[in-house]
Amino acid sequence: MDGNQSAISVLTRLVDGLCGYPITPSTPIAEQFARAASMGQKNLFGTEVMYFQPSDELSAIASVEAMASQGGRYVDNTSSQGLLLKTKNLFSVAGKRLPVVMSVMAREVNKGSLSIHAGHTDFYAVRNAGWAQLMSCDNQEMHDLLPIAFKVAELRQVMLPVMVIGDGFIKSHAIENLPEPPDAFLGQFVGPPNRVHQPDFEHGTLSGTFTDTDLTMEGQVAQDLAYRFFKRGFVAAMSAMNKILGTNLKVVECYRTEDADMVVVILGSAAGVVKDVVDYYRDVKGWKVGVTRPVLFTPPCYEEIAEGVRGAKAVTVLERAAIAHNQPLLRDVQVALQLSPPENGQMPAVFHGVYGLGSKDFNKHDAAAVVENMKAHLGGEGDRSLQEFYVGIEGPYTLRPVELPGYEERELGMTFVG
Repeated sequence: MDGNQSAISVLTRLVDGLCGYPITPSTPIAEQFARAASMGQKNLFGTEVMYFQPSDELSAIASVEAMASQGGRYVDNTSSQGLLLKTKNLFSVAGKRLPVVMSVMAREVNKGSLSIHAGHTDFYAVRNAGWAQLMSCDNQEMHDLLPIAFKVAELRQVMLPVMVIGDGFIKSHAIENLPEPPDAFLGQFVGPPNRVHQPDFEHGTLSGTFTDTDLTMEGQVAQDLAYRFFKRGFVAAMSAMNKILGTNLKVVECYRTEDADMVVVILGSAAGVVKDVVDYYRDVKGWKVGVTRPVLFTPPCYEEIAEGVRGAKAVTVLERAAIAHNQPLLRDVQVALQLSPPENGQMPAVFHGVYGLGSKDFNKHDAAAVVENMKAHLGGEGDRSLQEFYVGIEGPYTLRPVELPGYEERELGMTFVG
């Protein structure tokens, strides 16, 4: 199944309803959920699912906010400009402590032109809205992270919203073989909706009203205290799923970083090709290279990121967002190194690269160029390395693709055209 189908497989079994406004490349989620609702499909808990499509994306998140305020488990889905249009209400959903889950197929935000293809600028732009952000690398992980999101969002210690994100088109429309967790597992692991917001009509309540200087900060601090529990909740839920289903979920994946001199830090689907190139350099050239991939992007997992990079001599942070958009992943790595510095006191050299905007091809030769750039610096050839660079295009400050003699292809690559 493709990335959208992997999300639908979980959503139709767990939620009471979806309020959304279709937007490429996450439109199939809304379409398929609407079809399920029109056919009277029931979730695992016997509730007939409902679908509501208002006039735009802002109206959709406002509808989700209203429904979640009455109890129940309601979701939204979106991409790109749709996510940005929701910004105003993203803050109020979190501020009201509503455990809403939103699936996001990450897409470039319209800037000087319209692109419907992959980019991380959309969820970067709303990182400070108070939602947790889980970034998947493939459709299987997207499928597994959705139950985790519901489980943690509805913990009484948390009661905060979560985004589960995949790369638009690259994964949303890519077909992969993946096992689905059985109904019995989802029913027991996630359970019925946390109805802490279920209204008591005998004793009415009012939310979202004006607060003056005496209560505004207190309300935000209460949200902050719950926000601090997010990471512990995700670690515990992932550990439980790993033991039951044999998955290998972590808040930060560290691939062959134990002895690595060079580490690449990256989000999402592009980590796959980087891992293949890491294996090549280790097996063919004996270079000690590793990959650190945050899965829980927000709140940042500084301690786990530091564990993956602080033993290295050179670290490259790759981001699918332009330098103009503040490089939050680079900032996370820099903070992690400051909070948990290397034991020998020697900070690694940190490089930053931009790749894959608008689904620009990022292949093994580009990933090899990133590794070779770090190696040139460590070999004393600083004039041959770039501190900040682009890959996948031609022009200034770009790394040229590197050939990989003897590289063994492991999979068939397919590109979506449409």
